[in-house]
Amino acid sequence: MTAESAGHRCAEGSAPGRLDVLGGVADYSGSLVLQMPLALSTRVSIEERSEPGLWFSSDQQAAVSLPLPPREIVAAVDTAPAALRQWLDEQATPRWVRYPFGCLAVFAARWNWQPAGGLAFRIASDVPASMGVSSSAALEVATLRALERLAGHAFAGTELARAGQRAENDVVGAPCGLMDQLASAHGRVGELLPIRCRPDGLVDSVRLPPGVIVVGWPSGVRHAVAESPYATARTAAFMGKAILERALGRRLAYLTEATPEEVAAVDRHTLPDTLTGAEFTARLAVMDDPQSRIEPGRTYPVRAAVSFAVGENARAERITAALRDGSDGDRAAVLAMIRAALGESHAGYTAIGLGCPETDAMVEAIASRGPAGGFHGARISGGGSGGTVVVVLEERALADLLALTDRMTAARTGGVRIVR
Repeated sequence: MTAESAGHRCAEGSAPGRLDVLGGVADYSGSLVLQMPLALSTRVSIEERSEPGLWFSSDQQAAVSLPLPPREIVAAVDTAPAALRQWLDEQATPRWVRYPFGCLAVFAARWNWQPAGGLAFRIASDVPASMGVSSSAALEVATLRALERLAGHAFAGTELARAGQRAENDVVGAPCGLMDQLASAHGRVGELLPIRCRPDGLVDSVRLPPGVIVVGWPSGVRHAVAESPYATARTAAFMGKAILERALGRRLAYLTEATPEEVAAVDRHTLPDTLTGAEFTARLAVMDDPQSRIEPGRTYPVRAAVSFAVGENARAERITAALRDGSDGDRAAVLAMIRAALGESHAGYTAIGLGCPETDAMVEAIASRGPAGGFHGARISGGGSGGTVVVVLEERALADLLALTDRMTAARTGGVRIVR
C-alpha cells in the first residue's frame, strides 16, 4: 500500500514470522525443510522526507537517526560489504537498525536507486524477537515490500527473499541460510511450506491431518544466529562436507546430496567426531562457505553436523511424502512418523551443540504426555540454543499445553505466550 503523508509518499509492507517444523540449521546444507508461517507479523512503513537522512523508530526500541551513507559504499554492498559495516560501526548503529538499513542498501544497489531526500522507517511487530521464530526475516521481507511500493521496483520470484538474506549475511553479519526469508515471503498461514534449500526451491504446500496444529512454545532463552554455537555448527557442517567429498570421491554441490547410508559407511578416522580448526586446516585447508570462519583453537562437531544435515533432509522428505500421499486411514501412522522425526531432529541439535536444558525439559514434558494426551512430538527449532520449541498436537490439547506452559515457564521468564 502507498499513501501520501503531508505531501510526501508513504509505503507499507508486512510479513509473518515462521515456525521451523523440520529442517532448521540444515538449510545451509541444501536440505528440504518444512516451515509454517505465523499469523503474527511485522509491519514496516517508510515515509519520504525533504531533509536528507534516515530515521528508524520501532514499537520496541528507541528511535535512531543516521546520515545518508556515501553512495559508492552502498553501490558496492554486494562486492565489498565490509566497508558498509565499518561505516555503520562508525555511526554506532544499533543491531536492530542494521536489518532495515541492510535491506535499503541491498535494494538501492540492486535497482541503482536512491531517495530524493530522507526516509523515515516505522516498525511495528508482534513477532517475538530472539525467540527462534524468524523476527529478523519478517522485518527484512516487510522492509523490502515497503521499498518496492515506494520506489516502484518489484522483485521477481524468490529474489526478494534472497535480498533479505544478503542484508542479514553481508550487512548485519549473521550467517543465516535462506529458508526463513523464503517462508516469510512465500508461505501460507496454516500450511507447511516445503523448501529445498538449493538454494530456493519452493514446493507446493502440504497440510497436516485434520484437527492437528503446530504451535511455537517460546522457552524464554534468547538466541542469535551470529553467536558462536550457531557459527560453530555451520562451520562444522562445511568442514564435514569437504571431508566427505574426499571420502566419496565426488563433488557435492550441497552436503545433503549424500545419503545417510553413505555417511554411516565412512569410518570415524576419516570423518571424526570432532576436529579443531587447526587440525582441519592441516588436513584440507579448503572449505567452500564464505560465511564460515575457522578458528584454529576451536573444536568442531564435524561428524554430528554432517549426520544431522543429511538425516534431517531424509526426515523432511519422508514427512512431506507421507502428508502429500496419506489418507485418513493412515493418520496414526503419519503422526507416529512425525513424532519420531521431531525426536531425532531434537537429538541432532544437541549433538551439534545447539541444545539447551530449558528446551530439553520442554520437549521431555511433551513426550511424557504422548499421543494419548493429544501430543505428537516437539523439538527445538530455528537456530537453537534456546528460542522456541515447536509442538505438533491435536487442537483439543491446546488448553493442556497452555496450562503446562504456565507451570513450566511463567516463573522463569516472567510469562510467555504460545505463538501460532
